Amino acid sequence: MRVASSLIALSVILAACSPSPTPDARTTPEKAPATLIMPDGTEQQVMGFKQDGYLMLEDDIILADLSSARLGKQGTYVVDTRYRWTGRTIPYTFAANVPQAIRDRVAAAASTIRSTTNVVVTPRTSSTQRNYVEITYNTGTSCASSLGMVGGKQTITLADRCTTGTIIHEFGHAMGLFHEQTRPDRDKHVQIVWANIPADWQSQYQIRSGSAGYGAYDFDSIMHYPAFFDGKIAIQPLDPSIDLNRMGQRNGFSTTDKSTINAMYPR
Repeated sequence: MRVASSLIALSVILAACSPSPTPDARTTPEKAPATLIMPDGTEQQVMGFKQDGYLMLEDDIILADLSSARLGKQGTYVVDTRYRWTGRTIPYTFAANVPQAIRDRVAAAASTIRSTTNVVVTPRTSSTQRNYVEITYNTGTSCASSLGMVGGKQTITLADRCTTGTIIHEFGHAMGLFHEQTRPDRDKHVQIVWANIPADWQSQYQIRSGSAGYGAYDFDSIMHYPAFFDGKIAIQPLDPSIDLNRMGQRNGFSTTDKSTINAMYPR
């Protein structure tokens, strides 16, 4: 939203995630401030951008639904990332307009999560399941999720381009996983090539201090950004032997992802 590497991968969330959630060439985004309450209870001020009706962070973390969200006392949106799903279960429903192809991908992602972690992603069957995810469809490019359990109904929004692996990534955010490359110790493992990231997008590569890290830095995490931004290297491993293609994979949870999730949601 872990004992391995991806919670701090805040590896908050959190692209329009296509197979890779890193932004490609983009126009200048319209921005708005928000406050994250981090897993350790500290607050971090962030700058979100508006896309497909939501205020987003790091290209695929939903900070607020702009049609209904209210501003906090300081005039910013407040997002509390500390909450976990009761009983290790994430119920979900579909908005009426979600195409069958996306429904099938969600079902496949849910099955993979159930079979590889302690978390049960399953269709909502009762109104007594008050905390749940609504899967919505957007005609833009967003594949995005709220971070952690928000309380009540929260959203994962998906476009046609969102693959099964990307949907697994979004459910990772719903569990409370951050993007891997935002963990506090990331500068010991990678260098952010700021010169190759447009100024308007550099805030999306900030470290999320206050997030909880588990295990060693994980280049193979499904919560890691790809190495490239708009065709240019943006995340350079300090170890030159690291294959750049390891970063940004959307095939499934890494071994460390699984142990992290299971530590967050023990049986």
